[in-house]
Amino acid sequence: MRNFSQFGTVLTREESKKIRGGSGTCGAISPSGSILCNVSKDTALWWKTDEPGGWWCCESCGTSSYCG
Repeated sequence: MRNFSQFGTVLTREESKKIRGGSGTCGAISPSGSILCNVSKDTALWWKTDEPGGWWCCESCGTSSYCG
């Protein structure tokens, strides 16, 4: 597995957290339509649940209809 430094660009800690889904960079919408943004990846995954209609995002939140 490669680490980020092998790609020729060194990312800041904040940039790395956005790619990996760090605290405050993710969001979710529950099957009932409740929205939660700027949370950790674990919280977003829990919030969306495993029922149909739930979604979550991290690096793509800016283009989502619920956290964009």
